[in-house]
Amino acid sequence: MARRPFSLLLVLAALAATALAADMPSAWRSWRYSRAIASQQPGALNYVIIDREIFAHSENRLADLRIIDDLGAEQPFELRSRLAVPTAPVTFSAIVRENSYVPGQFTQIVADLGERPNFYNSIRVLTPESDFINWVEVDASDDAHLWRIVNPRAPISRFRKDGLEGSQIIRYSENNARYLRLRIREAAHQFPVTGVEVLAYPAAEKEILNSTDAALTGMLSPDSESPPSQTQWNVDLGSASVPVADVVFETAQPEFYRAVRLSTSADAKEWQPAGGGEIYRYAIAGKIEESLRVRCYESWGPRYWRVEILNANDAPLSAVRLSLAMNVRFALFHPKEGRTYRLLYGNARATSPQYDLARTLHIEPNEVMLHPTLGPEELTSNYADPRPFTERHPNLLWFALAIAVVFLGYAALRALRTPNSATP
Repeated sequence: MARRPFSLLLVLAALAATALAADMPSAWRSWRYSRAIASQQPGALNYVIIDREIFAHSENRLADLRIIDDLGAEQPFELRSRLAVPTAPVTFSAIVRENSYVPGQFTQIVADLGERPNFYNSIRVLTPESDFINWVEVDASDDAHLWRIVNPRAPISRFRKDGLEGSQIIRYSENNARYLRLRIREAAHQFPVTGVEVLAYPAAEKEILNSTDAALTGMLSPDSESPPSQTQWNVDLGSASVPVADVVFETAQPEFYRAVRLSTSADAKEWQPAGGGEIYRYAIAGKIEESLRVRCYESWGPRYWRVEILNANDAPLSAVRLSLAMNVRFALFHPKEGRTYRLLYGNARATSPQYDLARTLHIEPNEVMLHPTLGPEELTSNYADPRPFTERHPNLLWFALAIAVVFLGYAALRALRTPNSATP
């Protein structure tokens, strides 16, 4: 009698698996997973969001992603993470007119951009100094006599001993003054400056779809065994197929500036450097300036991540936590009237598709875009593994080799036991 409930559970499990399975047309049986695209709207540009589950089950970094209709026809689509991106900054030449030092206070740099300069909003300090964190005041002037503050307090840094380049760029309110004055607050000695670059970062283009982040972990507290000089996290993502785009921090600390070092591993034993950055929070004229995010440039492949905040001689940040995040991607397509669609993925042999849509898709700033939802993930019930027979059955080769060794050994043994029939 005890077997009856267990048998009933097996039947229910089988029925549940069948309910989340779908037959694919013969051309698409090599895709292991699919999801129905619900309520798509013909006559407009549609998009679906590629989430973590799709990333985790994609066999080759979304190269196997396909959209097909109910007749099995392939539907062109374009995969993007955003629909508008900022252009690169424009660099302007500047001549350093003054490079002086006020003992015990600051190093002063005066840069001349020449007559009728363009509008600009950033300056990069060129220095051979390898390890530093310094605060800088930026002032602007039209005549090098009357100065106005455009950024009263901003950090520059570099941490080469820890393998981090830091940032030597200071942003400020946009202007086209001829002269810029920097006061680098290093009291002990003159801060070495070999030159400056003035930059104009254009405003970002209007984004039709915002590239949002999707959290890969909850907010995590630091490892309890972290040494005092650094705050450390070891994170297991559970999959090597999900690209990490950002490390996001939160802390109750009112003011700080810390370097962050990233490392990755495939086995949580051997670790490789994966870059890093800085996090900070400080007040300027009653306004809080902060950056609590370190970009990872979508690192693919590592399952394990180690994140370290380098505290130097400061106490660890109070109530600090972090999470890892990925960039959401959008698959854009034009559905046809009377057709239904399905998103396919999970084919290790598939390569990235090439569609005309990648070159012809033009989106107007005021274009209406529709967002059909994705159904639950379904297994392909008539799945056909696309790998060659030897890859699907790797033990078979070893079995055949073992049989060959046995036969060769048997043949050699028989040869040794057979008497020599030659007469003397």
